[in-house]
Amino acid sequence: MQHQDIDWNEMWRQCCRQKSWPKKDQTAWDKRAASYAKRQIGGSYTHRLLEMMAPEVEWTVLDVGCGPGTIALPLARQVKKITALDFSGEMLKELKLRLAEEKINNVETRQLSWTDDWQAAGILPHDVTLASRSMSVTDLGRALEKLDNWATKKVFISDRVGSGPFDPDLFSALGRSFEPGPDYIFTINILYRMGIHPRVDYILFPQDKIFNNREEAIQSCLWMAEELTEAEKPKLERYVDERLRKNPDGSVTLTRRTPVKWAIISWDKNQHKSP
Repeated sequence: MQHQDIDWNEMWRQCCRQKSWPKKDQTAWDKRAASYAKRQIGGSYTHRLLEMMAPEVEWTVLDVGCGPGTIALPLARQVKKITALDFSGEMLKELKLRLAEEKINNVETRQLSWTDDWQAAGILPHDVTLASRSMSVTDLGRALEKLDNWATKKVFISDRVGSGPFDPDLFSALGRSFEPGPDYIFTINILYRMGIHPRVDYILFPQDKIFNNREEAIQSCLWMAEELTEAEKPKLERYVDERLRKNPDGSVTLTRRTPVKWAIISWDKNQHKSP
């Protein structure tokens, strides 16, 4: 078989079906909106991504899968205008709440998904399209085409590397199988088939994370384990306790064996596409 014959998009679909957790629908994300916003807003990931993007003041940005505004909120103060898309109405409510609190008026929110007809919805091309940790889609090839088609200057994607934010050791401690599904390498290969040769950078997080106390460390792990059973709760606590150490100031440090890594994939629209 020639490499040109590999259908990376179909392989993506097959690998997605083997993941250890189902793809979350709109209702699932609606339920998690408030807790997700609390956990994500203002983190070091946002700072690192914005550094790599190097925003320009005249940019218009289409933020696809914006969530509660993890990137849109700080980015809004650095660019001309943002159109923030998400299929979760509750996520957009969280974003609107924070926009009002911070008196930001250059962000327009639209409840749209990857599969909706953006053109029919009146979404115009923007200077920059952005998909930050939001590439959990059924048709990856079509999603990448939309990001490319709706950008006039640049495209930025952050995509999971390996297990990403999930800790395989936690699943093992719970007695659950772990299959993270396809990661950024599928995105790279589909883009190659599209004639796009992107730049790839990485955000790598330390394996140590500091929390105020043990309970906070436990809570930080709960999002990885959907519908934790009563029998699994003590297993999760043991997982945390085995990796926890107390600090002189009273805080605690949780150490995981596998670091969290994200691939930042980007390309300029004026690059020459391969035939």
